[in-house]
Amino acid sequence: MPPTIRIDEEVYGWLQAQARPFEDTPNSVLRRISGLGAPEAKEPQVREVHQGRNEKTSQQAFRQPLLRVLRAHGGEVSRLQALKEIEEQMADRLTEYDKADISSGTIRWEKSAEWEVRAMRIEELLKPAHATPWGVWALTERGWEVASSLPPDDSVESE
Repeated sequence: MPPTIRIDEEVYGWLQAQARPFEDTPNSVLRRISGLGAPEAKEPQVREVHQGRNEKTSQQAFRQPLLRVLRAHGGEVSRLQALKEIEEQMADRLTEYDKADISSGTIRWEKSAEWEVRAMRIEELLKPAHATPWGVWALTERGWEVASSLPPDDSVESE
């Protein structure tokens, strides 16, 4: 687990002023300003868990299916098409809890997938929202390298 740091209100205000809205976390701002760049993308550790009815699929579980969908579409796909294909790929893993509506009016698993998209943008695997047409998710060069290294998945593409 990473260490926890505490900062005062003035430092927090400065950090907020340096952030890119809807893209940055405190960590990504500090990495950019310090010149450390984005952290190396790590392959998520996948572990088989038999989920109960009221358990949520982890956010990171959506990364590989999303990368496969993007790869199958040449690196760029609409959000709606991506979510449709991710749902097909993950049909046997999504729980009833995942499929439930949440207060924002969306479905829980879709929100988890969108949070993973946000994480992938921070890690520079996906292009920022302002660099693509509205509603389109697109791989960066680095994202394409990661997607290309994944084994094929017959349910998405036929190679």
